[in-house]
Formats: sequence, structure tokens, C-alpha cells
Amino acid sequence: MKKNKYLPLFIFFLSLGKSFGQSFNQPQIDSLLLVAEQLEIKDAAYGVTLSLKAYDDSKKIGYKKGMAQGLLIASRKQHELAKYEDVLKNATAAEKLAVEISDAKLISDALRLKGIGFTGTGDYGKGLAQFRKALRFAQNLTDKEVKSSRLGVLYNDIAFNLDENGGETDSVAFYYRKGYQEFQKMVLNNPLRNKTLSLACSNVGSSFLRAKQLDSAEFYLDRALQLANSVNHEAVKANTLCDLGSLNYSRKKYKQSIDYFEKGIGVAKSINDVYALKSLYLGISKSYEAVRDTKKAENYLLLYNELNDSVKKNQKEDVQMQTASMEDGNIIADVDGNSKRTLIFSAIFVLLLIMILIHIYRKFQKEKANNARLQAEVEDSITMFTLLQKDEAHLKKIRHLASSNDPSFLMLFKETYPDFYKKLNKINPGLIAGEQKLCAFLKLDLSTKEIAQFTNSSIRAVEAKKYRLRKKLSIPSEEDINVWMMNL
Repeated sequence: MKKNKYLPLFIFFLSLGKSFGQSFNQPQIDSLLLVAEQLEIKDAAYGVTLSLKAYDDSKKIGYKKGMAQGLLIASRKQHELAKYEDVLKNATAAEKLAVEISDAKLISDALRLKGIGFTGTGDYGKGLAQFRKALRFAQNLTDKEVKSSRLGVLYNDIAFNLDENGGETDSVAFYYRKGYQEFQKMVLNNPLRNKTLSLACSNVGSSFLRAKQLDSAEFYLDRALQLANSVNHEAVKANTLCDLGSLNYSRKKYKQSIDYFEKGIGVAKSINDVYALKSLYLGISKSYEAVRDTKKAENYLLLYNELNDSVKKNQKEDVQMQTASMEDGNIIADVDGNSKRTLIFSAIFVLLLIMILIHIYRKFQKEKANNARLQAEVEDSITMFTLLQKDEAHLKKIRHLASSNDPSFLMLFKETYPDFYKKLNKINPGLIAGEQKLCAFLKLDLSTKEIAQFTNSSIRAVEAKKYRLRKKLSIPSEEDINVWMMNL
């Protein structure tokens, strides 16, 4: 939170600079971009103004990286405002600039935002193509933290694109899990890790919820809520609370669902997330209807309809959004004023900028000094969730050996998960060979049908074996046995 220490004053003096047509140099532009990037969703429109101001001043001094960053931040903020045509326009312009300066990270960001723009306008095929191109650039990034973050976000984008386009549930879940896996690779005390991981958990939980796999959905949604709370990620919190409300509604636990929906409504209102609020109003209306509280059900349904109509109206209105153009003049108009006042305010403004830059520099030096320690922690963070970080080709080989009932299956499995059977034996040392093999299948997240096929058994026989295994290992009946094994 320290980096936001000067944010209110910074925005105040930016407003003064705006009034006097203040133009910035390169360090000032970088500071302006930093502030624009950090603005919350509720201030997204102002974020567009600041980032385009940075673009305009960068153009005046030939600072192409600043131009590209300004367009990309504007594009991200327009995404938050659901202005997808503007997202596409600014991302396309940013891509050209990023290519000119050969910046792989900026190219990847631009392609991703183009994918978001196409997806948002309903052109899912073009959107998916842009995401896949962005992946190729992201995979070549040298910074491991940045690479994992970018790949995780892109896998989530692909999953969302497929989901919106009616793709297979398994494919959607596959990409959400790949995103989760990438976020897990990030350093434990990296603040961005928990923020992105909360989103990934929420997405995985949502995909399980849509597939009616409620135990698995609950596991990931609970973790998403915990992570979102730890980093104050209000947008994820609102959507996760909505999903938990829907999950409890599916289980006919209506009082619990109402509780989750009410908490979600409070969070969504605080950040003015109208899309989450729509879902929350509709969900809580159905829950109140289920408990026969007709009055509250009707009130929330009315709120949903009003909000839905308002969103549709806003989408149809031709709202004039300032967007960058290569021929545009100054985005913020000059205003005549007293020259002495201009000089005073400019001096104060520059002084404040120097304070911010000193603060940022000191923070950078501190982070640089900690790099060696952070690198040492990477290995510890990766071991926390072993299954999600195993190489896919290796896991595919293990599954192939399992499907062909190959005798070397258990040997390779034990090499891959050396501590798994040690932990099982601590819980119950009396497991027979067949039960140990069943545990391995469940650890690999195989379905009952797959296990029956691989072992030439009936589905009923496998279900009976799973039931006896639950008893021996004291696994609660309401807990998903696959998830239990995966987390052991």
C-alpha cells in the first residue's frame, strides 16, 4: 500500500496541470502511467484520460515506449468499462508501436488486449487467434515471474473465450487449470501471485460449478475467496461470492446462498461492478423465491431488471470516449490563466513528482536487494501444489500406462509422487495393493468411468471400492475423494 501514499495528492496536482495544459518529460510520463495503471475499476474512466494524456506527451517527445504503454493502459481501462471497440482500436495502435521498438512483453500485452476486444465484440475466432499469438511471445519472456503471470492470464483468457463461445466444458476447465498452474509458479510473497491466483481459483471453481461438480467447485471457490480477501481483490470477491451463492442454491441450502449473495452485493456495490451486481440480484431473487419470501424475491428481481435495462441503454448510447489518434492534437485543451499561478503550481507539481520518483527508486533498490532471497524461495513455493505443477507430457505418460494396465505404472507413479504412499500409510497402513492402486488413479483425477475401463471392472464395483476406501481413510462423505487425494 505504500506506493499509493502520494496518489490523492498526485491526482489533485494532475488536475491542476490539466487546467494549464501541462506537458511532461519522460520520467514524469512514467510516473503518470504508474498512477493511471493503479487506479481502481471505479476510476477507470479517469484512468483512460490519464493514460491518453501520457500517450499525447510521449508523442510530443518521440517516446515510443511511453506511447505504447499509454495506449495499453487506456485499452485495459476501457476493458473495465466494457468499451470493446475502443479496446481493440488502442491495442492495435499499441501493437504497431511495440513491434517498432521490438518489445516482446508489450507485443504480448497488445495481442492479448486485441483478443479481449474481439471476444468482447463477439468475434470469438479472431479473439482466440490473438490470444494464441500472444502466448508465443509470452513464452519467450526471460523474467520467470512476468512469464508465469502473462501465461496464466492468457490461459484464463482462452478459457473465457471458449466458454463464451459455447466450447466444451472439459476444454474450458483445462485452460483454467493451466492458468492456475502458471500462477502457482510465482514467488510466494509476490503480491501479484495471490491476486492472479485468486482469479484463477475463481475461474476453475466456476467451471466446476457449471459442470455440476459441486464438491470440486466449493474447494476452489473457498480458496479463491480466501486469496481475494488476503489481497483485497474486490472484483474476484464479488464474483466468487456470487458463485458460492449459486452453489448453495444448487444444494438447496437457501439460507446460506442468501448470505453469500448479500455479502456479494455489498462488495459489488462498493466497486460499482454492475455485471456482478446483476448476477447477484438475480441469484438472491431466486433464493428468496425458494424460501417463499415473495416480497423480497420481487424486490430483487425488480432491481435486476432495472440494472439490466440500464446496462443495455448505456451500451446503445453513443458515448464520446477520447481515443488516441496519430493525427490528434493535445487531448487536454490549454486554458489561459495567470502566468504566475501557472509557475507556482508547476513548481509544486514538479516537486511532488520528484518525491514520488525518489519513493519509487528506493522501493526498487529494496526489491533489487531482496532478489537473491526471493529466488531461493521459488523452489519452496513450487512444491506446495505438486500435482498442478507436474509436466503435462509426464502426466500423460503415467495416464497412458494406467489405461493399458502396464505393470510399470505404479513404479513410475511412485517416482513422481514419492511421499504420497508415505502419507497414506500414516493414515492407514493396512491398505491392500488394489486399494493403493485405486488411490493412485484418484490422485490422477481419473473418473469412475475411466477407472472401470482401465481395470476391466464395472462402474458399480469401482463405486463400492471407493466407498470402502473412504471408510478406511476417514474421508467425509461430502468431500470429493479425487480432490482429497490430489491435495494429499
